[in-house]
Amino acid sequence: MVFTTVRVERPEGVVVARGVAALVESAANTPAAERLDFDGARPYDLALISTTQGVPLIPWQRRDTLFDEANIDPETGQLAKYRIVAPVETFDGDHQEALCERVVGG
Repeated sequence: MVFTTVRVERPEGVVVARGVAALVESAANTPAAERLDFDGARPYDLALISTTQGVPLIPWQRRDTLFDEANIDPETGQLAKYRIVAPVETFDGDHQEALCERVVGG
C-alpha cells in the first residue's frame, strides 16, 4: 500500500484534477490477479487505486490516466502512471475505487 496524490487526465490529455489523495495497492491479491499470469509481470503492473478523501469533484472514469505525484517508476525514471481499465466503483459518495494498469513510457 502506498498513500500518495494523483493528477487525473482524460484521454484527450486534459487535466481534470490535481492533488487527489489516493491509496495505491497491488491487485495481486484480488480476483483480478489472474491478469498477472503473464511472464515478467510485477505486482504493481495491475493496481487497485482508491480515493482516500471522498469522491473527487470530477469523478474518475474508465480510460482516465492517473499520474502519481510523489512516486517515480523505477523503469522509466518518471512519475508512475496508471490507466483505469475497468468501470470505476463509487461507494455512497464516500470514495471511488478503480482497477488500473501501470503504463510504462508513452
